[in-house]
Amino acid sequence: MITKKNPSGDSVKELVARHLRAADILVKEGSLAEAVVQVERALEIDPKNYYARSFLDRIRIQQSKAPKTPATPEPSKPSMEDRKIEQISLLLRTADQLLVAKNYKLARQQVDKVFAIDPQNYYAKTYAERIAKLSEKEPKESSPSPASVSPPEARKPQLPQPEIDAPRWTPGERASVAMYRELLKEMWFDGKISDGERKELKKVRDLFKITDEEANELEKQVQIDAYVEALRIAWRDGAITQSENDVLVMMREKFNISMEEHLSAEAKILWAKNAPRAKSILLADDEPTLLLTLATKLRGHGYEVLTAESVEKALELLQQSTPAIIVSDLLFGEAHLTGIEFYQRVRNDARLQNVPFLLMSGISDEFVVRAGMRLGVDSFIQKPFDLELLLATIEGKLKS
Repeated sequence: MITKKNPSGDSVKELVARHLRAADILVKEGSLAEAVVQVERALEIDPKNYYARSFLDRIRIQQSKAPKTPATPEPSKPSMEDRKIEQISLLLRTADQLLVAKNYKLARQQVDKVFAIDPQNYYAKTYAERIAKLSEKEPKESSPSPASVSPPEARKPQLPQPEIDAPRWTPGERASVAMYRELLKEMWFDGKISDGERKELKKVRDLFKITDEEANELEKQVQIDAYVEALRIAWRDGAITQSENDVLVMMREKFNISMEEHLSAEAKILWAKNAPRAKSILLADDEPTLLLTLATKLRGHGYEVLTAESVEKALELLQQSTPAIIVSDLLFGEAHLTGIEFYQRVRNDARLQNVPFLLMSGISDEFVVRAGMRLGVDSFIQKPFDLELLLATIEGKLKS
């Protein structure tokens, strides 16, 4: 029996997915206004959900292209929105060429120009993440030394985890291909791709010169991974209550997976069924690029990550779920609460009193650090910091 309750951290994804599935059906029926309502409801639950934001953008583009009341035909002029899209496309193509040339600094400048036009642009965020990853690797590849080689990591997952959520960037892979992979993940996350989504993918392939062979190979990988991820979530949330075989048949149909493909992914499916639930981290920082980069790296180490660009947003997320640990910046701008105020509110909530709280800051004043520690902050991490130090601190606090 299903009882109605406030969404917990575990059910937020399912609630969002439910609204997005409803919106997808409405789009296919041509009810674009009603589809927008469903996506907006999903964003009320999870305002940072990139899938929902991107879906809403696509619906609005379809609305803008929908035939209006017949009027006297006028010579077509590119709208402000069309010019903006064309400018963004040109900047991203330039960034892609600079990435191939390994000119990461100039590539990042092109991406920053996109952010200036559209701060929430999904593709720009993917490029920024890719540039950060390549820039980080570059010094290690150019000046390796035996002394700098770290010993094998002790922190290994207990089960070999197949790559499902983590970006599958491979050496030499173009950023545009990596971006296309992420777009495919977005469109496959709730099942078969619609005809409208197919048209959008075709536009992206043409724009970034992605071949049909590359696209087909990427889509098959993403399709199977989306299927396995859907099964993992269903098993984790206890959504599978009927005969398991019946559910698998239904899911194969939903994701257009043949029995042969199902069998080829058997190892991933077995992992999805038995995988332990990842510990969650609430990460709060007002620098979007740093937030995205840290979240990606932490997810790559097996954590579930919730992100917030302000203390106020972080407090909203805490009403829905209880993370294993909180990592927050110290300062968030004049109009927002500080990390210290965030810490005090967390400690005043009986439900969160035992959740470890780490503060990050670029302020090197030892008096500020000592003041925070006296208040009871579990640890104070100085920016810029080494990712390994952050991981070690997080793991140490989770074990204590």
